[in-house]
Amino acid sequence: MFLQKVPQGKFTNQKMPLMPKFEKISAALLLVFALLVRFPLDYFLFDIVHSFAIQIVVLYLCVAILSFIWQKKWLLTSSLLSSVLMSTLFIQWFWQSHPDPKNVKGTAFKVAHFNVWKRNTQHQKVITVAKNTEADIISFEEVNNRWWQALKKGLGNTYPHQYVVTRDDNFGIAMFSKFEMQNTQAKYFSDLPSITTTISMPFGQLHWVSSHVLPPKSNDWYQRRNSDLVKIAVYMKGKKGYKLAVGDYNVVSWSPVIQRFKKTANLLDSRREFSPSYPAWSWLLGVPIDHIFHSPNIQCLSFGTTETTPSDHWGIVGQYKAILITNYE
Repeated sequence: MFLQKVPQGKFTNQKMPLMPKFEKISAALLLVFALLVRFPLDYFLFDIVHSFAIQIVVLYLCVAILSFIWQKKWLLTSSLLSSVLMSTLFIQWFWQSHPDPKNVKGTAFKVAHFNVWKRNTQHQKVITVAKNTEADIISFEEVNNRWWQALKKGLGNTYPHQYVVTRDDNFGIAMFSKFEMQNTQAKYFSDLPSITTTISMPFGQLHWVSSHVLPPKSNDWYQRRNSDLVKIAVYMKGKKGYKLAVGDYNVVSWSPVIQRFKKTANLLDSRREFSPSYPAWSWLLGVPIDHIFHSPNIQCLSFGTTETTPSDHWGIVGQYKAILITNYE
């Protein structure tokens, strides 16, 4: 009997494809995950992951760097493609900017918004930061009776026009204005209060709504949040002239929910760059869920977060000018 000579490396060659196969599968999974982040399904878990798109892009770029070092072309290609795909959610921030105030004619004013965090007892620090914004109108959320008494005492002299709906849960809401408010009321788009009013500004009547909607902690809350935002958008669509919608919407700027909100209400986003507002204890994990939206006849000159407070949210503040647009509806 003759023994057949086995070519050298035969058994080795049978095992070699395992690693490239694993790499290809991993690359495919990375791309699929990126597609789900970029085009999330209508379910609360996808909405939460979608909120961290910027952080996920950074992680993908780290994978790309390691793949380049390790010469893993499939992982490198997949991670780069995934990064570019998800970056289309917020790529407009790379070329958008606020106009030079000197080039915009109109009446300037400021708006600030704070989620004070109901459990926070350091009232004066929040009040000091609020005063430092020099805003003409300030919105506050998570206001219970304790917070209302402190805010009224600290801001009442500067802001003579006030309205509040105190609650023992996280959805009490208040606003302070230097200018007269008319037809002010608590409007319930669901079982949560919003404040609607018309403010007599130097440039004319400003229609205002400030809201705090549910976070997407479950699919029920996710659907209720989306429903509230649709109702708020429809309400603002029905108003003519100068308009502002302010609040903690518990949804990021690039979300499909926000895109529909802006289109329905015919409002513009004040945000022109990544300015996370929650959680205040970590900028790296921060997401932009507090917003100020304005009508096209209001020009946003600047927008950003305030200095930190003892709250779990950063405050936000925007500077605006009211401009005249003929035939505006």
